[in-house]
Amino acid sequence: MAGASGRDLKIEWGAGPTALVGVRTRGYTVTNDYVDVTTDDDSGWRTLLADPGLRSIEVTVGGISSDQVLIADIMAANVAAKTLHIEFPITTGNLAGTFLVSSFEQSGEHDGAVEFSATFMSTGAVTYTAGT
Repeated sequence: MAGASGRDLKIEWGAGPTALVGVRTRGYTVTNDYVDVTTDDDSGWRTLLADPGLRSIEVTVGGISSDQVLIADIMAANVAAKTLHIEFPITTGNLAGTFLVSSFEQSGEHDGAVEFSATFMSTGAVTYTAGT
C-alpha cells in the first residue's frame, strides 16, 4: 500500500489551495453515529437505523514550519471560526470537504520555525475518492 506525503495536504482559503508544509504526523477519525431504535419487540437485540444520525471526520496534523503566513492564517481561521476547504490524502485515496479548526497549538520556536499541531473538524459533507 502506497504512503501519502504530508506535503499533499492542501488547505484552501482566499485565492486557492495552499500546501500545509512541514507536516510530520497526521491522522483522521471517521465517525458514524447510528440511531438506536430498539424496542421491546426486538427480543433484546439492538436495532439501528441503516443511515447514521451523525457523520463526521476529524483530521489531526502536527509538524514544524517556518511559513509564518500559513501558521498565522490557521490561527486566524481558528479564532474567527472560519471554514477551510481541506483536501486530505490518505493511503487509500483522498478526503475533501469543509472543516473548522477546533484546536491549534504552537510551541518550540527555533530559527523562525515553530512546532505546531492542529485539529480540523468537518462541517457538512465530506467526499472520499479512492486512489488509483
